Amino acid sequence: MAGRNTYDIDPVQREILEHRAARRQMLREEYLKQHLNPYRAMANQGGALDDIAINRYTAMRATFKEFARPTVKNSLWTLCFFVTPFVIAVVSAKYIRDKQENKIRTGQVSYRDRDYKFK
Repeated sequence: MAGRNTYDIDPVQREILEHRAARRQMLREEYLKQHLNPYRAMANQGGALDDIAINRYTAMRATFKEFARPTVKNSLWTLCFFVTPFVIAVVSAKYIRDKQENKIRTGQVSYRDRDYKFK
């Protein structure tokens, strides 16, 4: 455990850290015992090991849309990072195009100097 010699944590936090370290060590030993078992191929247990954490993560990613709920925070993130940049890009492009078209229509840009023209 990393916090074994740390004196600025309370006993509850120390107990939590020790419990997590013990659980981590137990899971590591179980994984190594399964992974390094030389008789696994003879018992038709070959292939990938069944890792519970990876199974939970895969199930969570597969069923995320069933449990996701729209909230105000999610809506604001969507608005800030997807809708607002798109609107800004469209408005700025429209402004630039209208400005250029106004110059062309009023004769401030000659036909020779135009970017888009028939050849």
